[in-house]
Amino acid sequence: MKIGVIIYQNLTLLDLVGFTDAMHRLKTMHFLDDLSITYCGYTESCTDNYGFNLKADQIKSDLGAFDLIFVPGGFGTRDLIHDIDFIRWIQTARQVPLKVSVCTGSLILGAAGFLDHKKATTHFNEYELLHQYTRDVIEADIVEHEQIITGGAVATSIILGLHVCQKLAGKEAARQIAKRMGLPDIYQNANVQVY
Repeated sequence: MKIGVIIYQNLTLLDLVGFTDAMHRLKTMHFLDDLSITYCGYTESCTDNYGFNLKADQIKSDLGAFDLIFVPGGFGTRDLIHDIDFIRWIQTARQVPLKVSVCTGSLILGAAGFLDHKKATTHFNEYELLHQYTRDVIEADIVEHEQIITGGAVATSIILGLHVCQKLAGKEAARQIAKRMGLPDIYQNANVQVY
């Protein structure tokens, strides 16, 4: 299982870390020993919206080799949806079996054309903006529609990670990971819509 995590200028670090923490636990808790996570950027490095510096493992590489791509949200998404070169790079993930985003990361998936005829969610303040890319904006913590999984605001990042853990390794794996993270009940109470 090869996961590509998209990093970019002015992303929200908690969006990235909440999801990837759950993914790392799939490997460290031996549910998916072959799991790898690669941080992919259009530039060599970037800074999150609080000044943390991040460095890409791969720069402008074709994203088609991954089994899953993950796009975190952040203030930078509002500029990137208009950056034709960046969006063309994201479109190299067209054949990736599973595309996942949290918060405004869904805007990037939408700008790349991945949300056409799909139901999706985003940060509650950006529902109107998401309507540019899909008419089916759902008010939920997590929306799964075929090969696209989108999460709501920043706090859903961990819940989204646990949902993907369940999809990749089963309900018991997700339960054990949630327990290890000290969140045994939060995942069970999430508003998850699957279509």
